[in-house]
Order: sequence, then structure tokens, then C-alpha cells
Amino acid sequence: MTEQGEGSRKIKTKHKKGYDRNYFAMTFEGSLFMGSISIMAAGGAMAVFIDTMTGSKTLVGLAITLQALCLLIGQLIGAPYVHSIMNLPRALFHRMTLQRIIPLLMAVPLFFGAGPYFTVGVFLVLYGLFWTADGIITMPWSELAARALKPELRGHMMGMQVVVGSAISLLTGLLLTWLLATPSLTDNHRFGYIFILTAVVLLPSILFIRIVKDPQPIRVPVKADFKKYYSKIPAIIKESKPLQQALIARIPGYVGFSVITFMVVFGANTLDITEAQISWLVYSKIAGGLLGGIILGEASRRFGNKTVILLCNGGVLVTIFMALALMIYPSLGYIWLMASCILAALWANSWLGYLNYLLDISPIEHRPAYQMIGGCIGIPFSFAGYAIGAVIDEWGYAVAFVIGGITAAITITASLRLLSRKQIRKLELN
Repeated sequence: MTEQGEGSRKIKTKHKKGYDRNYFAMTFEGSLFMGSISIMAAGGAMAVFIDTMTGSKTLVGLAITLQALCLLIGQLIGAPYVHSIMNLPRALFHRMTLQRIIPLLMAVPLFFGAGPYFTVGVFLVLYGLFWTADGIITMPWSELAARALKPELRGHMMGMQVVVGSAISLLTGLLLTWLLATPSLTDNHRFGYIFILTAVVLLPSILFIRIVKDPQPIRVPVKADFKKYYSKIPAIIKESKPLQQALIARIPGYVGFSVITFMVVFGANTLDITEAQISWLVYSKIAGGLLGGIILGEASRRFGNKTVILLCNGGVLVTIFMALALMIYPSLGYIWLMASCILAALWANSWLGYLNYLLDISPIEHRPAYQMIGGCIGIPFSFAGYAIGAVIDEWGYAVAFVIGGITAAITITASLRLLSRKQIRKLELN
């Protein structure tokens, strides 16, 4: 065979595997977004910003609630419109542009020297808009991923987003640490530059979504009708046993995953460790997220998304047992604690399994509805972290870990009824 023939064969093989322009474009778009989340997440630098400016823990809690609820509200708003969009990449480009300039607007009051409460008030309004816009974007983005990528590679692509995004988070984390520790800057300028840093990471992502090609664009758009759309939701749930099983398996899992988010705080309260060691625990969580992207993305590609869901919930159970063991035997020490934090961050990527499983089992015409339903069941559980924190304050970590372990075990049992990859393929054929 000639060299030219061999080259053509390699190109065809590569295309057959699905690692094409769409795969890489969506990977890098999501990676840049996830790299910025280390700054924009309410539990990170944003909490430091609010606390520094106002000293109010209530406002910090409000930001955490806004992040969870506005994301879900955005999904409710966006779902009915998905099948009315003829050019998904272009529509996403415009929506992402509007969303990803918001951090620049957050910086404006800071550089104009506005008062702390006014600045934080403006921030909270814009923060709610940011996450509402993200929810609206999530629905068409998921639809585009379902069309543009092979089913077995969607989870792998999202895993790579986490891997590259975690690497970007490490770099932005270093800049963030430097900005927070620079004594020559005022608080206003320090946090103003942090918001600009967020925009610098976010904005290039819109260029990648623009080059994604939609292989199955909608030729005849469906006019969005909120009332008609949501009147069909109860029937969609009632008629789909796989969807019912997925919802039942998802609900108790929220508690277990909320429990392991306290792992760093638990370690700092259990062992006598320095501030430097605590900061290394934070970095270990970034490393755990990176490992999660590799492990869970590959598990999704090889074994399917049911395996990812079982693996994550089993991992929650293991992590909780490790935390309980550290309580009983503190001599296990700092390395054991760090390993627990890495695992806690690894399993936090469970969204990868749930999102792709819902895409796997959903009929084409109901894909946005399945995503919206899967997100909406989380609305009551957006307060799970607050509830677990109250349990810890009242009865201690042991009770919280026992509750988390029980709910994780229930989730594993319910998840065993989910469809395997082979069963999903049979479902598609029927």
C-alpha cells in the first residue's frame, strides 16, 4: 500500500472514532469555561469577595443559593426554545458572548470606588444573571453535543473538558492566590482584577463553539409555547420507565455528594494542620477533579454511563468510610486526609454520568425535556449543603457522614436498575 493510501486510511479511522473538529472544539470551549469556574463558583473566590467587602455570611449563603437556583431556573426558561433554533452553534455563540462579558461588568463598580454594599448588591444581581444565562445555554449546548458527537464519546469529551479545565484552574489559581495576597492593591482593585481575570479565561471559549458543525440542523423550527410544552412534562415522565428509574436513582444521591463537599473543612477541624497544609488540600481537590475527568471520561467511553453513576456513588461511600476512619484513628494522618479530599473531588464529576445517561435514554424529540426534568429534581436539593452544614453544627461530622453513607447506599441500589449500554442500544432500535 502506498504512503498516500495509508494516510487516507488513518484519516478515515480517526474520523470513524469520532475525534473530529466537533469533538475538539467542544472540548476546548468547555475547558475554558470550567477553568473559570474555580473563580466564579460561589464557594471559592466569590465567597472571599463578599466576606471581605461586607463580612456577611448570610450574603455568602445567598450567592451559593443563587448559583444553584438560577442555573435551574435558566434551564426551565431555555428548554422550550431548543427545537425552535435552526442554527445552534451561532445561537450559542451569541448567548455565550452576552453571558461571558458579565464578569467585566462586575468589575466596573469596584474601579469607580463604589461602596462595599452597593458593589456586592450589583454583583449579586449580575451573578444571578450569569448563572441564569448558563442554565439557558446548557439546554441547547446539550442538544448540540447529542447531535454533533457519537454517544460513546460524549462522556469522554466532557471528561477531557474537566481534565483541561482543571489544568487551567491550577494556572488561574496561582494568579488568584497572588492577587489575593498582594498588599499593594486595595480590596476594590484586587477583586476588580479578579473579575477581569475571569473574563480573560471565559471569552476565548466563544470562538470554539462557533466552529462546531451541527450535522442534523433543524429545518423546520417548532414555535416555543411554554404552556403547551410544560403541560406535556407529566405525561413524558409517566410514559418513560427509564426516566422514572433515573430520577429515583438520582434523588438520594444529592445528599451523599453534599456531605463530601465538606471534606476540606472536616480535615481542618479534625487534624491540627497549618494554613499551608489547608491550601494544599484545596489544590488536591483540583487534582482530584483532573483525575476524575480522565477516569470517568474513559469509563463512559468504554463501559457506558450507568457504570459512571455506580462508580461515583460507590466512591462517595468509600470516601465517607475513609473520613469516619480518620475520626476514629487520627493517626492515619494528613496523607490519608489528602487522599480523601482527592477522592471527594473525583466523584464530584458525577454530573458527567447523569447528563449523558439522560441523553442516552431520551427520544430525539424529548431530549431538552429530559435534561430539564433531570435538572429540576435538584431544585429542592439545592439546599442540601445548607442542611448538612446545620447537621454538622448541631450533631457533628459523624452524624452527617452516616446520613451521607446511607443515602449513597440507597442510590447505588437504585442505580443497579438503570439500563446498561447494550439495553440502551436495544431501546434505540425499538
